Amino acid sequence: MRGFLKNRFMISTIAFALLLVALVALIIFPSYREIKIINEQVMEERVRLEKLYTQGQLQKLVQQNYESIKHEVRFLDELALKENEELAYITAAERAAEEAGVLLNLTIGDSKRVPNQRFSELEFTFTIRGDFRALVRFIERLESLPYYTNIAEITTSVRGGESGSDRHATMTIKATTYWQIPSIQ
Repeated sequence: MRGFLKNRFMISTIAFALLLVALVALIIFPSYREIKIINEQVMEERVRLEKLYTQGQLQKLVQQNYESIKHEVRFLDELALKENEELAYITAAERAAEEAGVLLNLTIGDSKRVPNQRFSELEFTFTIRGDFRALVRFIERLESLPYYTNIAEITTSVRGGESGSDRHATMTIKATTYWQIPSIQ
């Protein structure tokens, strides 16, 4: 009888071990793999949602920034003339030269266009002659025009006569102006 109980205990232990191995192999490992896959999917979704949240925050920030400068866009549009209407700018520059008491020679460069941009650039070279104070008055008047003029370079030369009152200055100003392209507005 003892041998039978011993064998029964051994058989029960082996059966329990086999049942435990089957339970682990058939239920726990597949569940573990499934949980691991679900965990990875949750992490991927979390990363995706964080990106979307960040993009949403950036979009809100951009909208707030736009709202804060929205009224200034019209101001910038007023600073630029319409393309192919250069005569108004040239007339204003000539008037500024006349008011300052200088002789003006104006050279227009080539227009530079960048695709998908609202503005084109047009370079001007102003060569002005007169006394130095008149040249400074011209620059002040040029800067006070209601159009944006970006002065890139100024070169000045002064020639003097025999008396100190005969001094004449020549100034070359290279400037860029910006012009609205009507078709892109």
